[in-house]
Amino acid sequence: MDGLDRVFAVVAAAGSGTRLGEVLPKAFVQVDGRTILERCLDGLAASESVGHTVVTVSSDMVDHARSLVDGQLGLWAPMEVTVVLGGADRSDSVRAGLESVQLLTGGGTDRETPGDLEDIPEGYLVAVHDAARCLTPPEMIRATVAAAAEGVEDGSWSGAVPVVPVTDTVKVVDTVSAGALDGAEVIRSTPQRRTLRAAQTPQVFAFDRLLAANRMQQAREELDSAHPTGEPPSDLAPVAVTDDSSLMEMAGETVVAVPGDERAFKITLPEDLERAHRTAGHGGAS
Repeated sequence: MDGLDRVFAVVAAAGSGTRLGEVLPKAFVQVDGRTILERCLDGLAASESVGHTVVTVSSDMVDHARSLVDGQLGLWAPMEVTVVLGGADRSDSVRAGLESVQLLTGGGTDRETPGDLEDIPEGYLVAVHDAARCLTPPEMIRATVAAAAEGVEDGSWSGAVPVVPVTDTVKVVDTVSAGALDGAEVIRSTPQRRTLRAAQTPQVFAFDRLLAANRMQQAREELDSAHPTGEPPSDLAPVAVTDDSSLMEMAGETVVAVPGDERAFKITLPEDLERAHRTAGHGGAS
């Protein structure tokens, strides 16, 4: 890579966080005196690996987020921060962030309209991060960016994802819809734990390839929505996407796993917020 100007981040911060039980949207809830969004940006800036971060937020929080960010740009320098409108769900928000990154790279027909994939300069990386993983250690971010850059530069792989071992036994279940077991969840198999990992963020990829994978998924969704209810799905029907790596895998891209960190846990439930308060209050020690 040629420096920070070639590495972008997209931070998904548009979630309502209803499961957290707070009045404010999750990204604006405080953890030990600082909002989740601020702490997320603190970590990205401290990694010294990201040149520009695009934050996606809900429509009712855009002005507030921009005010929050504008007052601290000096704190995060040289990393720049831009706030944009997110979407209805996480995948839409990430896609909106990627389109904004395309404009920032100069890959657009004008300053407001993203161009085609061939208009995107090669060599850019993008780190997709959940604001809710606001205590992710800067050194983990740095290592993930470095791993992605290595593979993209020599053509070995298209991205890197931080993972941690799965300690619980995981079951594959299927809900029965007939007979005496109607409605019951029946265990079908037990995957070996040695092959399982829990994915974290930031997930870092070649920007042009991730954007291409997102547009492919968007085309699937638009095609599927045009089919009448009950009509058999087409070969292009969208499948469930649980993270950004899923899109890359479906697009046939190779993604490597790198060591994650327990401190990169996601704040979802009240007990997660309590854990975050404890962790932040002890200087980040888990």
